[in-house]
Amino acid sequence: MKPTTTKSQHPVIGLYANLMDEVKVRIDCIDRAVHGQTGFPGPIVREFCYTQLRLLCELIALSCLVAHGDIAATYAKRLGKEWSADKIIDQLTKLHPHFYPQPMRQTPQNINGVEGWGMEAVTPVPFSKDNLLELYGKCHRHLHRGNVNKLLNSETPVEIHTNFPEIINWAQKITDLLSLHVIVIDQDKLMFCMLRNAENNNKVQAGFMGRKPL
Repeated sequence: MKPTTTKSQHPVIGLYANLMDEVKVRIDCIDRAVHGQTGFPGPIVREFCYTQLRLLCELIALSCLVAHGDIAATYAKRLGKEWSADKIIDQLTKLHPHFYPQPMRQTPQNINGVEGWGMEAVTPVPFSKDNLLELYGKCHRHLHRGNVNKLLNSETPVEIHTNFPEIINWAQKITDLLSLHVIVIDQDKLMFCMLRNAENNNKVQAGFMGRKPL
């Protein structure tokens, strides 16, 4: 598949790439935090990381919205001003059945004796739409101390450990989803994105291309 990005699509690609750059930064911050590079105590590391995970969910949802900017309904007043990931996901599901990123892997290919690379879909999706909604809901309880009644009735002490397997697992799932992915725009067009292009100083690469069956 060859890129088919037109001049009029450059603003969309630029905005999408900027959102993916922010994704990279937040994932890297989680990695540094869980490996003790912030100097924060355990409970603060957990709060920091779940804040990043919640924002990553919102970034994925907003990125889908940006990718489908050519769908007139996405410019509606209600959705255009929405920031909540679960509400964006719900609305986009109604507008477009295949709006969510599809993770891909590069595969070597030979076309008429010319060596190159193709892509094939990764299944199952490592961080599905349902996973996003699950994580988005879980983040809430890690970012609030609760009410006084809950504190008085709780026999569970505040967690102070510094081992965060669940956080590491969620961050890895998001990385696996977005490292190389496409979004189906319509029957003829895909948006593709590589989070870290090794041939260009690990910068984000994004664009549109003609669609082939996934």
